[in-house]
Order: sequence, then C-alpha cells, then structure tokens
Amino acid sequence: MANGDGSFSMSIKQENTTVPPPPRRETPTASHPPRETDLADDKAQSLLNSLRSTTLTPQETETCMQSLTNSMTSSEDDEVALLREVFSKLNGREFRRMAFLLTSNSDRYFLHIARNKTGSIRLQKLLGKSDHADVFFVGSLLRHFFHVMTDKVASHVATRGMRVFSHDKKRAMRDQILNHAVPLARTRHGSLMLRVIITDDDFEYCRHYLLGKVASNALLLSYDAYGNFVVQQALKHRDLHSTRNIGVRLRGHYVDLSFTESGRHIVEKLLERDEETEASVVAELLECEGDELVRLATSVYGHYVVEKALKVKRVDLSRGLVNKLKPSLPLLRSSHHATTIAEILESVR
Repeated sequence: MANGDGSFSMSIKQENTTVPPPPRRETPTASHPPRETDLADDKAQSLLNSLRSTTLTPQETETCMQSLTNSMTSSEDDEVALLREVFSKLNGREFRRMAFLLTSNSDRYFLHIARNKTGSIRLQKLLGKSDHADVFFVGSLLRHFFHVMTDKVASHVATRGMRVFSHDKKRAMRDQILNHAVPLARTRHGSLMLRVIITDDDFEYCRHYLLGKVASNALLLSYDAYGNFVVQQALKHRDLHSTRNIGVRLRGHYVDLSFTESGRHIVEKLLERDEETEASVVAELLECEGDELVRLATSVYGHYVVEKALKVKRVDLSRGLVNKLKPSLPLLRSSHHATTIAEILESVR
C-alpha cells in the first residue's frame, strides 16, 4: 500500500512539473530624428567655426559666405536667432574678418545682401559697430557708390553708413556724394537720397557742400524729371545763400519754367523765400513781350506763379503787374485758370 501510494505521489509530481515561460523578446527602439533646435545649433556652430577659421580653402570660403548670405537675406525667424547667436559670439578680430569676407570676391556677397530688403536691414545694423570692420564696408560702398545710391534698397545701407561711420569715412562718403551729385539727382532713387541728405540733420556735415552743388547746376536740374525735386528741396531748406545762387542761375528762365508743372513750384518758392529773388522773378514777368504774360496767366501751371507774383509785399512790383495785366481783364475773366487773377485785378483800385 505504501509502495502504491509512493508511486502515485511520484506520478503526481511528474505531471505537475511547470514549464518555464519563454524568454521575452525585446522590441527594438525606433531612433528619433535630430531635433530642429539641434540642427539650428549645429548650423550656427558650423558658421561660427568657419568665420573664425583663418585656413579656409576657396571652396570652404564660398560655402561659408553662401550660408551667411542666405541667413542674412532670409525672413525666417530661426535665421534671425541664428545670426543673433553667431554675431554675439564673434570677437573684434573675428567680426573684422567677417567684414573682410563679405566684401571679398568683388563685393559680390555684400552687394547681394545690400540689394535685398531683409539683407539691407540686417547689414545696416552691422555698420558702425567696429571701425576696423567699417574699413571694409565703406570700401565696398565707395567702389560701387553710384550703383548703390541709385538702388531702392541698397541706398539705405549707404545713408546708414553716412550716419554712423567715423569722421574720415564720412568725409570719403561726402566726397563721393559731391562727385556724383548731378547724375544722382537725375535718377529716381538718387534724387530721393539727396533730398534726405538735405533734410536730415545727421548729414549737416555734408549738406552745405551739397546745396552749393545743387545751386551750381540748378538750371539743368530744374528741367529734369527727378532733379527738379532736389532743387525744390534745396529751396525748402531756406538757406539764403543757396536760394540766391539758385535764383541767379535761373534768371532768364523763370517764365519758361513757370509753364511746366515742376518748374512752377521752383519759381513759386523763389517768390516766397527772399526779397531779392522775389524782385528778380517779378522783373522778368514784367519784361514779357506781347501776350506772353497773358498766356502764362491763363495756362495750366503758369497761373499759379502769376497769382503769387501779384501778392508780393513790394507794392511797386505788384502794381506793375496789375497795370500790365488789366488791359486783358476780359480775357482773364473768361479763362478757367485765371479767375483768381481776374478777381485780384478787380480788387485793385
């Protein structure tokens, strides 16, 4: 019995033997792509390393400058952060080297950035930070002065430099302004930049010389589509010396100019600014022969000049015009442009 029980017990143990579970299979972990911040950091560090290196090959230099140019002209926020980080870590020597590289290769990178709207704004912020770096920036501007000053976007880089450069560099820029004043005045954006220089007190060191240049060439510029605006701005500045010089240069042409849209603004300003130029303009109107004065008074633009001339403070001058025009009063009354002139004549007894 006991043996039977033992056999039975052994049988139970064998049947209840547990089989260990199979080992767990490990699931491979997927690798994550590098974060954008890591990539941006790597890009900034790579650019920084290149700008710091003094042993770049020509190909490496090209790659570095292309990367910097792309960042400078990009409107993406991450590029703004990248440039801020890179520029903040450059020491004076490295910043100067960056300026040297930007203005190398015939200034190709510098000019490309300057002509780009976003690039121009960022480039302007680099000017004036280091006199050593400005040596390269001003050199590029001087080499391409006319083309930069006549570019809608790049011209702002030049005028920024004229505000923040050291005295000797400002003087070099001033000399270029004077050398190119007339051709600049005759272009759309060049004219605009010269008007800014005449108006803004930051350019006081240059203004006096520029006004003299404008006055010397007033006749040519007054008949020019863009140059006439520079002459008008010079007269608005109310510099007595330049006003009188402009008046002298335009003598004999007041009537002819008054027949044109732009010219009549110039002649009107001469009537407003100074008694001497006022007298010169009215004297020329009185010298008109035949019906020329009446034609001027009834013309689209000339009637503005005649109206203003009739209101000058010197009674002898205004009276002379009244006497010359009164015989034509019926014709003036019938002219759409001369109704105000007719009213002035009728009010004088």
